[in-house]
Amino acid sequence: MKMKKKLSVLLCFILSVVMVGCNAKAPIPEASPSPSEAGAEKESLSLGLISSISALPIIMAEEKGYFEEAGVDVKLEFFKAAKDRDAALQAGQIDGVICDQIAIAIYQNAGIDMKITGMTDGEFVLVAGANSGINQVADLVGKKVAISENTVIEYTLDQLLDKYDVSEAAVEKVAIPAMPTRLEMLNNGEIDAAIMPSPFSDTAIANGGKMIEKVDVDSGMYPSVTAFKQSVIDEKPNAIKAFYTAYNKGVDYINTTDVKAYEEVIITTIGYPEEMRGNIIAPVFRKNQLPPLEEVEDVFDWCEDKGLLTITLEPADAVSDIGVIQ
Repeated sequence: MKMKKKLSVLLCFILSVVMVGCNAKAPIPEASPSPSEAGAEKESLSLGLISSISALPIIMAEEKGYFEEAGVDVKLEFFKAAKDRDAALQAGQIDGVICDQIAIAIYQNAGIDMKITGMTDGEFVLVAGANSGINQVADLVGKKVAISENTVIEYTLDQLLDKYDVSEAAVEKVAIPAMPTRLEMLNNGEIDAAIMPSPFSDTAIANGGKMIEKVDVDSGMYPSVTAFKQSVIDEKPNAIKAFYTAYNKGVDYINTTDVKAYEEVIITTIGYPEEMRGNIIAPVFRKNQLPPLEEVEDVFDWCEDKGLLTITLEPADAVSDIGVIQ
């Protein structure tokens, strides 16, 4: 009897364990965090530029954290000359550039499918040396004028000469690609005049140079743009849209903020001389937009005349509206 009772108890225990095992729920796997919860990795873009006031919205977008807010990691690479920037682009070290429409034509002619995705605001200034005797564009006849060949600088000079009926052959163009060198040679009297962007033009004038002519967006002769490779546009469309969203926020900040609040950035990053502190005037910037196609066509025609463009290139084939944020 005792043995039977023990077997009965044991049997009941085994059945109870089996029943508990059958009723137990399988453990629920822990849910994976969503990309936003996990902190999805931001796409990155690299941009090559030469220090000038036209780059200010981009620089302020970096300084104020607007790129990070928009969800894109932007690396800015500064160059002293266009040829160094272009070499980096050809080597695949940068995705986009601040350049000019002449550079776009040259890129396209070389088989690099670069697209204009925006335009910049700024100015080029024709500055004469203090002792050059130059007071107007007509006085450039027989004078040495510093340029960078086959760039917006030479295009600007040619446009000014045409505007004032001065023969291009009557002016001696001196190729000095690096802006700092161009400024130094103007200050030293080794050249008679030079076309330069701010802050180099401002420094030259502060050192005794004379402003002869200013070319900006309102003049219709300022073909400076931002551009990205078509392959980057295809691979990272959201990153480029984010870039221009941040650019536009940079524009809003500059246009609504006293320049004294970001003057230090202009001096340290763009390179304005310390002596200009308190006297810097920032342009009124526009939110990103594309240049008129007829202006692009004028530049491409100039490139053809110079022998820089040997392919058929329509202006519409060299632009992309991906950066025009509505």
